[in-house]
Amino acid sequence: MEVERARLLSLAYEFGFDEDAANQCLDRLLDLYGEDGTDFVTVEHCGDDFLVALADFNQDKEDWDDLQAIETEACGALSDIFIDTIPDEKEGNKIAGRVFSSNDNHSRLEVISQNDCNLSSGFKRNEVHTIEQPSKPRVYEDISNYGEVSSNVPGGIDLHAVQDGCETPSYEQLQSMDDISLANVVVFGNKTFRALQYQACKAAMQKKDCFVLMPTGGGKSLCYQLPAILHLGVTVVVCPLLSLIQDQITTLNVKYAIPATFLNSQQTASQASAVIQELRSCNPSCKLLYVTPERIAGNPSFMDTLQCLHQKELLASFVIDEAHCVSQWGHDFRPDYRGLGCLKQNFPRVPIMALTATATQSVRQDILDTLRIRNALVLETSFDRPNLKYEVILKSKDSLKQLNQLIKDRFSNMSGIVYCLSKSECVEVSKYLTKCKIKTVHYHAGLAANQRVAAQRKWQTGEAKVVCATIAFGMGIDKADVRFIIHHTLSKSIESYYQESGRAGRDNLPATCIIFYQKKDFSRVVCMLRNAEGSKRERFKTAMDQAKKMQGYCELKKECRRQTLLSHFGEAFNRNACITGPSPCDNCSNSVQ
Repeated sequence: MEVERARLLSLAYEFGFDEDAANQCLDRLLDLYGEDGTDFVTVEHCGDDFLVALADFNQDKEDWDDLQAIETEACGALSDIFIDTIPDEKEGNKIAGRVFSSNDNHSRLEVISQNDCNLSSGFKRNEVHTIEQPSKPRVYEDISNYGEVSSNVPGGIDLHAVQDGCETPSYEQLQSMDDISLANVVVFGNKTFRALQYQACKAAMQKKDCFVLMPTGGGKSLCYQLPAILHLGVTVVVCPLLSLIQDQITTLNVKYAIPATFLNSQQTASQASAVIQELRSCNPSCKLLYVTPERIAGNPSFMDTLQCLHQKELLASFVIDEAHCVSQWGHDFRPDYRGLGCLKQNFPRVPIMALTATATQSVRQDILDTLRIRNALVLETSFDRPNLKYEVILKSKDSLKQLNQLIKDRFSNMSGIVYCLSKSECVEVSKYLTKCKIKTVHYHAGLAANQRVAAQRKWQTGEAKVVCATIAFGMGIDKADVRFIIHHTLSKSIESYYQESGRAGRDNLPATCIIFYQKKDFSRVVCMLRNAEGSKRERFKTAMDQAKKMQGYCELKKECRRQTLLSHFGEAFNRNACITGPSPCDNCSNSVQ
């Protein structure tokens, strides 16, 4: 028994728990099993239960952020959008609280040709959209360089030349573009496509099933929003979070004047009925319909509405955003996503586009199998961000002083994010940095909506240089010049870390991603996971496995961090490319000194 006791205590120390807590929890476990059950008190039999007990023992010490608070608030904000939305034929169709004429986008393109297009009812041109059929059932398109690529695509022009000459493309240049390039310029205001955006849009126009894997900040939304305005009918977008839907709806309606609406389980019956009635009309005015997954899974009424659209040939396509939620092996599994295979089963000829920024090889295959799109065109750009430098720094006892000195020495007057594990840590770090004359704001789900908006606005505009934030921060963030991301405590998984660190350097200029690491912080991650997963044993075990991989990344002594990150996502990478690249990781920098 003494040997097993020593092994269990060693397990607790390995996960960062202190000696007193470990001994108290182990004594409770021994009492629970009793004398007759001591043979079962082993790491193999009850190691997970021991860690759960430790997490529960320490649970009251932290105030973990609750994304459900933001979700509830987003539900209220979305409901407010429905205020005063009675249709008026003289004004046009009111969708999601904003008036849209069926010719809104048409009027924006009248400068090109009166008969060239009508984006609301389907983009029309004389030229035929064609994509070469793949020689194999699945095609992987690899683009190694992250960032913007020229809009010099088939049927288009090189818009970099336009930038050199004048601010706006000429009439002749616009006429020479194909429909996709034209919509990218005129509707979305872009002068370039990012890697694989054009190919994804082209595949969507050809009505092909497509699986798009892009790094964080790669511009996934454009891949389905642009084809949606070119297609006749409604594109149905499945999204896991109401807060993400709220951000997308606002951007589409307000920024781009593209009519979009939504359905979710939190709406009132009258609100949902108004949307359903519009979808069943002869010519629905919305181009994109956002839904949460539970709206589809096991919902005969909604499936009947989709059938109605399909029979009128107005069901353009399905989009599964954040597709990693489909997989039970993923870092953010959502059970309702597992039921989305019914879409292809019920609408075999309606194309599906699935998109994600984080998916390992096993997760990718699980997504394709679950959605029944095994022969989909797979468009995959490299997960490598060459301009990002990855570092891990040993966290000192006075980590706040250490953080302050690091920012002042290396990132003075630069824009950055400091990620914290709990709300209290977030506030504490922010107050300390502010006291040290660093312009700082904090952001977490416990703040009122107006406080979060104010904090984000100050950071976006540069009034504050640093935002101390929990995982609640990141949705809808569109700031290109973030020069550093510092995790004051390690992230819960490599996927989460990749997404969070990926918010740096979106202008393709050098940026740095640093983790402050100490072993005992891992016990806090275990507690957070226990709080999130509750009694779901298998979910907790999967989350723990993912957290251990994150810990392994932090404890690398000589191995390339970039290579380790990319390997996690199944991407082969030569370490020499990091050593000789623009932003070598700390281990690679040290290897050549």
